[in-house]
Amino acid sequence: MEDLRDCGYNMDPIDWPEGAVSAYRETPFSRWEFVLRSDVLKRKREKMERCLWWKREYGTTKIRALYVWVFWCPGVSGFYKGWWSYLVGIGRDYHGGGLKRQLSEKLFRRAMELYPIDGQHDIWPDRSKWMRWFARRYQQGVWCGKAQGKAAVWCEVRGDHVNRIISRAEWPCGKEGARQWQKRNY
Repeated sequence: MEDLRDCGYNMDPIDWPEGAVSAYRETPFSRWEFVLRSDVLKRKREKMERCLWWKREYGTTKIRALYVWVFWCPGVSGFYKGWWSYLVGIGRDYHGGGLKRQLSEKLFRRAMELYPIDGQHDIWPDRSKWMRWFARRYQQGVWCGKAQGKAAVWCEVRGDHVNRIISRAEWPCGKEGARQWQKRNY
């Protein structure tokens, strides 16, 4: 105990607040931090809600509007360089749809069918040619200095997995179009 006091450890008894279940320090010289019983119960409830959400949502298939998102990534030291394609939802919702950095072959072929290069349905160009064309044709801003393309599609989604792309989605134009769309769909 004397050696610890000489090294700077405060060996005085800890003043525990009401409802504390444990105490810890980031460093030997920092203040004591306490974990309260209410924090532990809150984390348990959140975990239970996540598990219940998974059990409720597992196996249910929904029709959702997602974006086909195509962009160029310059890469970091040669890694990740090239054209990337994803299916993304509105906000932070993400559906990769397959392999890292690319849609699965089935979903990618369906996107190419829905958005053919200048009406050429029977000619299948390579992925990068189609992605360059898509980014220019459906440009929604820039990413890393190059055009990025986004176009809406209706998809069949089960949990985080996209089963298939059903069709193209068209958004209403202007306030009047948005009102008509809401009346028709709600």
